[in-house]
Amino acid sequence: MNPGFSERTFEFCFNAEYCQVNSALLASHPHIPSQQMEKDLGYDVEFRLNHGNYTRSVFFQHKVAAFAEKKAGRNAHFYDANGGPYFRFPVDNEQHFTLCELSRTKGNAFYCVPRFHLSHELETHFRANSIAGNAILLDPLDVGDIYGAERHNITFAPDGTNPTLHPEVRKFKKSYSGGDENRPELKQNVLDKGYIEALSQELMSRTINSCFQVDITKSVERLKPIERVQYLLGHVHHVTWLLLP
Repeated sequence: MNPGFSERTFEFCFNAEYCQVNSALLASHPHIPSQQMEKDLGYDVEFRLNHGNYTRSVFFQHKVAAFAEKKAGRNAHFYDANGGPYFRFPVDNEQHFTLCELSRTKGNAFYCVPRFHLSHELETHFRANSIAGNAILLDPLDVGDIYGAERHNITFAPDGTNPTLHPEVRKFKKSYSGGDENRPELKQNVLDKGYIEALSQELMSRTINSCFQVDITKSVERLKPIERVQYLLGHVHHVTWLLLP
């Protein structure tokens, strides 16, 4: 059964709760229109970074998963791998590469996926501030880089256990929670001008050498490093960037 809400909707709801509970700052968001970049969060982020309010940086690739309750047709290998009903979401190879690089070089990069799929469940969890506690976080480095044009999927059991990459069948070491229990321990960084410049250069290099190279326009090259990071993460790679104290 396909999810009853979009990735964009889940992302908004998750981020709103996560920022409220963790005193986090949303530093990028998806699909930033180029004409609005100067009005985005860049200056506020830069101001607050310069005053040393934040020491941890986390990147989320939000996904929503389809749910399969029964074994039928082509889903047999997914069903068998989980020993019963499962959630599944497709993986974009280029986005996965980017997430792996962020996890390697900057730390704290995760797939973020709900353990529910119906619209009324999203509304219930949103009202109860329990979306994060019912979402799993997966470190892409647990399964490593993926190659070729073959379609890849990630599945997991309804309780969030047994996260697995297909078709090679590589298992994640564990799944974390976006809530208070079983949350990942985030690495600390010095979030200063040097960190932003290094992240900007890394994202530019990654984007130029990917299928997203057409997004590197002259206007993007002229942006300040922090604005370039926001644009590439949000608009191009669809990665949420959050800053935490």
